[in-house]
Amino acid sequence: MQRVLLAYSPDNQALVDRIQQDLSNRNIVAECLKASDQQGVLAFARHIETTALPVLLFLNDNLLRSRYTMTGLLSCLQNLSQPLLVVLCDGLASDDGGQSYHVVPTQIDRMVHALHYMTHWQNMLLDVGEHFHENHTAAEKVQLEQELDAVRTTANEIADFITYIREKGYISPEQLQAEGYRALYEAFHFQASAPVPQPIAVPPVLPEPEPEPVALAPELIVETPVVPEPAPQTEAVAPQRGGLTFDLPNLIVPKTVSGSALNVDPHKAFESMDHLLHAAEPEPEQEDTQAIVGQALADAQVWSENGHPDRALELLQAIQELYPDDARLETAIQNLQQTADVPAPQLPEPVTQEIPENNNEQEARSYELMGDMAHSKGDYLYAKYCWDKVMELDPEFSGIYMKLGAVCAEQLPEYSQTAQHYLQQALLRNPKEARAYLLLAKLNRQNGASELAMQQYHDAVTLDPELRTRELDLFFFVPAAAPELPQMPEAPALAEAEVVAEPAPVPETPAAVWPEEPAREVLTILITGASSGIGRASAELFARNGHRVILAGRRVEKLSGLKTQLEDRFRAEALVLPLDVRDQQGVAHVLDHLPENWKNIDILLNNAGLAKGLAPIHEGDLQHWETMIDTNIKGLLYMTRAIAPGMVARKRGHIINISSSAGKEVYANGNVYCATKFAVEALTRSMRIDLHAHNIRVSQVSPGHVEETEFAITRFDGDAQRAKIYEDFQPLRASDVAESIYFIATRPPHVNIQDIWMFSTQQASATIVNRSGREV
Repeated sequence: MQRVLLAYSPDNQALVDRIQQDLSNRNIVAECLKASDQQGVLAFARHIETTALPVLLFLNDNLLRSRYTMTGLLSCLQNLSQPLLVVLCDGLASDDGGQSYHVVPTQIDRMVHALHYMTHWQNMLLDVGEHFHENHTAAEKVQLEQELDAVRTTANEIADFITYIREKGYISPEQLQAEGYRALYEAFHFQASAPVPQPIAVPPVLPEPEPEPVALAPELIVETPVVPEPAPQTEAVAPQRGGLTFDLPNLIVPKTVSGSALNVDPHKAFESMDHLLHAAEPEPEQEDTQAIVGQALADAQVWSENGHPDRALELLQAIQELYPDDARLETAIQNLQQTADVPAPQLPEPVTQEIPENNNEQEARSYELMGDMAHSKGDYLYAKYCWDKVMELDPEFSGIYMKLGAVCAEQLPEYSQTAQHYLQQALLRNPKEARAYLLLAKLNRQNGASELAMQQYHDAVTLDPELRTRELDLFFFVPAAAPELPQMPEAPALAEAEVVAEPAPVPETPAAVWPEEPAREVLTILITGASSGIGRASAELFARNGHRVILAGRRVEKLSGLKTQLEDRFRAEALVLPLDVRDQQGVAHVLDHLPENWKNIDILLNNAGLAKGLAPIHEGDLQHWETMIDTNIKGLLYMTRAIAPGMVARKRGHIINISSSAGKEVYANGNVYCATKFAVEALTRSMRIDLHAHNIRVSQVSPGHVEETEFAITRFDGDAQRAKIYEDFQPLRASDVAESIYFIATRPPHVNIQDIWMFSTQQASATIVNRSGREV
């Protein structure tokens, strides 16, 4: 018995039922895969990719617009080991909430059709991103981050997907049935019990569809709905929708939408569309021509302003081949050719509708979001472009000058003078913006204005003491003749400098005298038990130094608050990961569903741990023992087992375990807790032996007494009085341990710190403590 998989959107249920019956009459068993949002965003593609059957894919407008079908579908089809036949069929849409439906033709043969779907996915990305920035619980944030990543991936791939389908080839359902399923027999190498029916003598003449209005920029077109000849609206059957409609908040889309917006890779989008630009096009109506040319001018403007005038020129020349009589194209091409070295030539304004002034704020928020996304992907020039648009629309937009100043100062050194202007504007609006003072100080120090830089650095650390580091102290206060640095030219005294006619000469290689901070690799670190104590202090330290942090733990509200703090104070990337390290299945599930851009974990900090009780072995609480063993040993193992394989596959990674001085020496009544930390000690050493051949570093930190944690209050089950064990001496602080962890993690790749065993000055061992009081 020959079998086939029918993969389709619920909107094509009636068509699939007919074809399934036809195939059954031909002794072909058809299994059905109907897309549904109840299966998750990757279920549809994964089912197709793992099937052992040939696949008949019914591609329609609804499927092309759905995140539940399109997520991962391109990769699935490219890796498919079974034969594939694509049937391009009509979709259905409703304008009255599902009371009635009308046919929507599915067309992918023209440039404007492909652009139509590209715009759909860009707008969906904008909507989901706007929704993400609203108030949500941490669990909702995790789900939205995954959704945002899935939509962003599809927005990047939609042009490639359409190109793939065009190159693969497709057939209409009418032709498939009219030819007696000949295409299916040939594609799947099926043997017919009777000779395969030959094509009918006179093939049906399908109506040539009228040109469709451009959907890429709605404000550019005049609607001219196209109703195809077949399947009149009155015969359309309302299907069970299966969740494939989207009820997302409306958002003003910026006037110019291009393939580079919202982290959509402009190079991929442009190259994928190249053959579509040159495809044979039917003669369009006048309104269609105006819309296509207007959109091309708008996209070319974005290419040019984003530093790609060559691509803008190529796009306009391709469009001119289709519409050689349009004067606007000729003018734009001449401008680009005359100003090839200018990053943003002035192009004729595309035909647009003016957006009312009261929508400026919403449009500004849209541009801010696009800039944020571009910045997160390292497209700093485009981020600046978007944020400049925000400033133009609303000069008092909250925080926009700080964003512009920071990106120019830190990522776009050629805009250093512009950065100073933006940062000064930021300080005018918020005189307590410590980071603005720090960035200005760095710019002025690099420009030789050392005294002004020192004052600004002083202002920054006065407002926010946590900005102060030893490296910055050295950068701003290096003595004039530091022995390890070349001799600086003698600077005139301040009184003389006020009357000197010409400034002192600048050395030819100022970087040799005033070295900039070395570029540091951005690491992704997952921290268990991140809601308090050593975990929280470590998250703050890594975030302050520009690294990405995954905050794992049970107390979601605390983690969410910490995430917000890290984002606001350090502009850090942070992800909340609700999990209990004692739950092996939960750990595996959560880590398996990490957003794609968070999967490559560079550092695992196994910090989650606790002590319960302080009793001799014959009086110990069994529940306390279970909790310590499950958390301190099993939790560490579950996390390591889930993450270490990825590190091995990438041939890089670092596992840092938080042990204790109790893992090196026992003390009275510490029995089981000491045993769990001795186990951590043994695991660290054996993990190091197992993983060193794979270029994985393994380390541990073994602190004594540490305050600013919940260790004591947890050990004594919330008894605050018994937990007062640090009042008569100064223990380590959580930040002290965090600095040791950071030191371990930032050594050169050839250095592995095996263990740091640390106490405060007043503690000499687990049981020897100078309790003579704290120093004031």
